[in-house]
Amino acid sequence: MRKCLSLPRLCLAAAFLLLAGEVESAEIIVGTVIGLRGDVSLETGSERHALALRDPVRLADTIISRAGKAKIALNDGSIVSVGENSRVALQDYQGVANGWTTRLRLLTGVLRLFVNRALAGSRFEVESETALAAVRGTDWLVDATPAGTGVAVIQGTVVVSGRDSQAQASVLLDQPGQGVDVPRGGPPGPVRPWSAQRFGTTLARATFE
Repeated sequence: MRKCLSLPRLCLAAAFLLLAGEVESAEIIVGTVIGLRGDVSLETGSERHALALRDPVRLADTIISRAGKAKIALNDGSIVSVGENSRVALQDYQGVANGWTTRLRLLTGVLRLFVNRALAGSRFEVESETALAAVRGTDWLVDATPAGTGVAVIQGTVVVSGRDSQAQASVLLDQPGQGVDVPRGGPPGPVRPWSAQRFGTTLARATFE
């Protein structure tokens, strides 16, 4: 009889530990809102509320902008500018368990990122539906749509890969103004300077002023 009773107790204990882990993860503050303009909201689990200046941003939060922009200061000194009509999730944040990797998931829209490289061995990645961009430099742009992802360098270097299992070739952007497009289901295209119009338009969309 004792053995029969122990199984539900073990299940209950396991469920409690799992819930505790989720709660602990939800409480990890990874940054703060330092700039805000227009209609921007924060989604935490099933809850959504309007974003406010100086709000904390936690691991697994999703920032959703409409006719607005936001600037987030991460705890490591990196700055993430979220452009209009964007949706970005904070998937992972640097720590021993994940090899000091920060990972953002850009579902749609545009980001400008200034990455602090002070921590040796750390990685900063942006993942979209079609591409994975891993920074080796400082200042760069990502523009994601359902059809593909564009990545461009303002300063520094970025490695860009395709997400499809058959298209995981990588290219290196290491000159200011260089960019690449990654179509859905395909590898990165040729690396080339973006036109002044495209670069300027994307920069304006992503930059919080």
